[in-house]
Amino acid sequence: MIFLDTSFVFALASARDEHHERVKAVFAEYRDQRLAAAWVTTNHVVAETVTLLRKLGHQQATEMGRRLYGEALGRIHWATPAEERAAFQYFETHSDQDYSFTDCLSFVVMDNLGIHEALTVDSDFTHRFIARPGPIRR
Repeated sequence: MIFLDTSFVFALASARDEHHERVKAVFAEYRDQRLAAAWVTTNHVVAETVTLLRKLGHQQATEMGRRLYGEALGRIHWATPAEERAAFQYFETHSDQDYSFTDCLSFVVMDNLGIHEALTVDSDFTHRFIARPGPIRR
């Protein structure tokens, strides 16, 4: 199982994103797989992604929202109150980092589900997980 992050979906949807081609190449590796069985995300990532995609237009955000809620890009793990509290504790404990609450929740869920790899371009994931395609190293 691989975790699907907002940054990956946004880069996939936006041809102008600097990570678009790299994300498309990783996405193509899974072309023949049933993504709901291979990938998982959270309802918080779905909400964050739809909100962020509004930058590209309401229609594009709506279309991606349908794909995400239809679980065409992976299964949705609905965060529990206990996971949300644990995510806040993680957020609170790591004041030296710029982690978003959604990322902290993603880390908690990944740990709970035994996931070690994320589809992301966000460098925040690289401290504990394999990030594909990962951030651009400059």
